[in-house]
Amino acid sequence: MDPATTTAERTTDTTQDLRTPISGGTLAESVATRHARGELSSAQALAALDPRELERALTLTADVSGLVTVVRGLGVSPGVASGVLVFDGQAAVAAREDGLEPVLALPESRPEDLPGLLASAAVVTEHGGQTTHAAVVTRALGLPCVAGLVDGVITDGRGLRAARGEVLVAGDVVTVDGASGKVYRGRPAEPLAKGKKNAELLHWLDVVLKDMPGLSVQVNADSAEAAARGRDLGAVGVGLCRIEHMFLGDRRSLLERVMVARPGPELTEGLAELYAVLRTELTELLVAMDGSTVAIRLLDPPRHEFLPDPASIADHGLRVVLDRLREHNPMLGVRGVRLGILVPALTVAQIQALVDATMAVRRMGHDPRPELLVPMVSTPAEVDVVRRLLDDVCAQVRVSAADLPVTVGAMIETPRAALLASRLAERVDAISLGTNDLTALMWGLSRDDADRHLLPAYRDLGVVERSPFERLDIEGVGALIRQVIRDARKVRPGIRIGVCGEQSAEPSAVSFLVAAGVDHISCAAPRIPLVRLAAARQRLLDQGGAG
Repeated sequence: MDPATTTAERTTDTTQDLRTPISGGTLAESVATRHARGELSSAQALAALDPRELERALTLTADVSGLVTVVRGLGVSPGVASGVLVFDGQAAVAAREDGLEPVLALPESRPEDLPGLLASAAVVTEHGGQTTHAAVVTRALGLPCVAGLVDGVITDGRGLRAARGEVLVAGDVVTVDGASGKVYRGRPAEPLAKGKKNAELLHWLDVVLKDMPGLSVQVNADSAEAAARGRDLGAVGVGLCRIEHMFLGDRRSLLERVMVARPGPELTEGLAELYAVLRTELTELLVAMDGSTVAIRLLDPPRHEFLPDPASIADHGLRVVLDRLREHNPMLGVRGVRLGILVPALTVAQIQALVDATMAVRRMGHDPRPELLVPMVSTPAEVDVVRRLLDDVCAQVRVSAADLPVTVGAMIETPRAALLASRLAERVDAISLGTNDLTALMWGLSRDDADRHLLPAYRDLGVVERSPFERLDIEGVGALIRQVIRDARKVRPGIRIGVCGEQSAEPSAVSFLVAAGVDHISCAAPRIPLVRLAAARQRLLDQGGAG
């Protein structure tokens, strides 16, 4: 090659040369093979491989060209899976026990549906979008998911009816494509298969990135097992552990009982049980991530998600309590640090479990590095309250908070917190940007509703190109992120700043966040390879390209 050839020309020539994969493999396999042969430098290999190509190579794929599309929606978790259609979580569990691969279809998923989601091969929800419960859970599990159906409805939990009249019923075999957002009748003629060289591809990625500039990638994980999966894929820590996810399934009733209990023996007993669960779970998590940061977020569910349905309650007094607690706009209500301040005993139980777990893991000879994340902050005084509670707990166990390796981080999810980033930086060791809520509050949109009606219509009318919950709004939300980073580092130049929203794993968002100067991105485990690759490509571009 002529030494005068530009970097752009070399990259273009390389990419075009690789468009025909070798040996029937994927483009990702082709790039990896040619890099191993010495035909490509590490920089050229990174430049030639789009992160989406790597993601496709690592997920289930199939030739669906011979299948008929029944309904369409948003593809919120990639991959392809086939199975028998079921319409409730219990049916999914029963089908799995019978040796079948169930595809679970629901109007929308809720925390109590977790056992059914865990048993399923794929999930379809009539409502929802990129950041709703089903999307978040399936991405973490690596399951295909389609949400927010645009031309179909689920009828009384017994059928999936397309706009043109076709109906799928329980027991029908369907195929779900979580990338395209399509649900097909039947299954592909050829068996579903992952890229043939998954382990080799992941090993190759480790080799290529070893000496390349990159970004710290962490995993969203709510258990030791999930954290270990993330670590195996290259995560260097847990960027977001959601305590409420430890109380799904059979444990949901415990959190529900604490939410409705009045001060007294019932609340004390419920908090003791909550503490015991958390101490065990957090101990296992800290051991699994020995020597790595584990950011543990205080309870942050919209309270209505863990309140029982008043219609199912016979006790009049309890119904009165539920009526009092129910909110018209729960996503903007008593959640996150607000709940923790109104019920300080609940926050103390969580902090006590974390402190005791940390001390226990240290006694085992490990190196725990927990970080207490304070969610839904609106004013610095909220962080002060949590810090005082942490100091009180440490005093009770006769250890100084300064001597205990528990750092404190603030989540910036409200525009007000973003505007006060400099004042927050004076109080915390780290900042975590939660782009899901930050997007919703900047746009004034409901995360659960906007992707169903408003944003599809806006796309059709040309008002927006993409949903801001699908692709990070760099023009608006991105401008606020840049301001947070600038303001916080004026006060504390070394403060750690990370991002844990769902959109942050999308390649264009990764490029923006690397350029903006964040320290880490945290995402669902299956997306870690994509983020690592996208981050390295951006850093490489910043340094002058694929020479």
